[in-house]
Order: sequence, then C-alpha cells, then structure tokens
Amino acid sequence: MKPVRYAILNPSGNLTALVTAWGGREDEEEITRRLMRESEQVAYLERPLGPGAVARIRLMGGEFCGNAAMAAAGWAARDRIRPGEEITVPIEVSGAEGTVFCRIRGTAEGFEGTVEMPRVTEIRETEIAGVPLTAVRMEGILHLIRENTEPMAEKDAEALLKAAADAVPDEAVGLLDRNPETGFMKPLVYVRGSGTMVWETACGSGSAAVGAAMAWRHGNGRRSTEVPQPGGVIRAEAEALDGEILEVTITGTVKTGPETEERTLEE
Repeated sequence: MKPVRYAILNPSGNLTALVTAWGGREDEEEITRRLMRESEQVAYLERPLGPGAVARIRLMGGEFCGNAAMAAAGWAARDRIRPGEEITVPIEVSGAEGTVFCRIRGTAEGFEGTVEMPRVTEIRETEIAGVPLTAVRMEGILHLIRENTEPMAEKDAEALLKAAADAVPDEAVGLLDRNPETGFMKPLVYVRGSGTMVWETACGSGSAAVGAAMAWRHGNGRRSTEVPQPGGVIRAEAEALDGEILEVTITGTVKTGPETEERTLEE
C-alpha cells in the first residue's frame, strides 16, 4: 500500500479521519478499516467534479455527513482565517448534489462552522416494529427519530435500525434516540456501502433531522433547536412552510491543535 496521509478532525466530538493522500481506490477498504480504529468516520479529500468548489470529500460509504463537511471546510480554510474572521467555503460532499456552502468563523480553539444541509425530501410519522418514529429523509440519508424519556437498550436500537435499513433503499440510515424533555440525543448510524453501524458522539445530519422535525411540528416559520448529544451541542435551524422544509443548516465547532495535524498512516 502506498503512503497514506490523513488528519483526525474533531467537529463537535464526531471524530473524522480526513484522508488527504493515498494510492487509489483499491487501498480504501484497508485504509478505512484501519482509520476507523481512531475515528467514527472516514472521508477522502478529492478534486471537485464541477466549477466553484474548492474541494470534494467522499465519505467511506458514499453517504452525506454535515460534520465531515464542516471539518473539511475548516481544513481548507485553516491557513486563511484568524479568530474573529469569517469566510464561506464551497465544497462538494458525497451524497449531496451540487455545492455545499460552509460558513467558517475563526475562534481561539479552532473554528465554528455553519453548513447548508441537503434538501429534506420527506418528513412523516411512522412506526417500525411497534416503535413510533418520525422519519426525516434528505439527500444521502434517512433518519428515524424516537422520542421517549426512557432510552432504548443499545442492542434493541441496533436491531431496530438494521430492520429499518433492510426495508428502505437509502445508502445510510440513522436512529436518533431522543429524550423530548432534555433534548439529549444518542445517534446510531448504519452505512450500507461500508457495512458499518456506529454509535456516534455527534451527528450533523441527525441534528438537522431533529431541527427539521421540530420546525415541521410547529408550523410555518424558522425555528432554532439546540441538539445536545454525547460529543457536545449542535444547533439546527430549519424553515417550514405549509408542511415542507425549505432549508436546514447546522452550526457546530471544529477544534484544532497539535492532535489535528496531518500525519502518515504507519505500515
């Protein structure tokens, strides 16, 4: 295997391995397997396919990830922004059509990023295996929100998510176990392409799904929702009109420091 260069980035606690140099696609299964030992997801940094974007990231299973987009935008801007400054970084992300615009603001600890999320194509109440759920489908992923003050046992949640994923065509499916009283969410994500099921410390698209569901339930207008989860808090803003979600953004933090510097994967 040719030398592999990567950095471990920390968007809202959702550790992301950003691979910046590698031999080719034939090595990616092994690279992903090894980097998953020290991260929750792996993204490959590529040249953009269309004009306007500064970079493209491709997630390990071809899915979309808002936190990875935020991290990659911060990485691209790392030498161009100082604390207090703000720039917009256009990038392409697997699972989403066109360009994703990320607003990056420099902070003392790294960056705060706001990401324009993929369009919500469907939102409805449903039930799977007797469990009431809110289904939020967007380009690249379907999220199922379970609202209950009693958390689901992990093995039961994993079985429910696997059953749900087997019944839908989506490349990635998430189960968001959320306490409606505290707002605290535990995100579990299954990615078909890589065959992985991960309890994430923070989930950007899951936060967007919760924000979209809150706006959808409360009628027309823009609504901001704080989504606490094991890795920290992500803020989701969604605008609803006549039962549809017009726009969703998420805002979180990306910490930088010596631990985020680019390194070489050891043989």
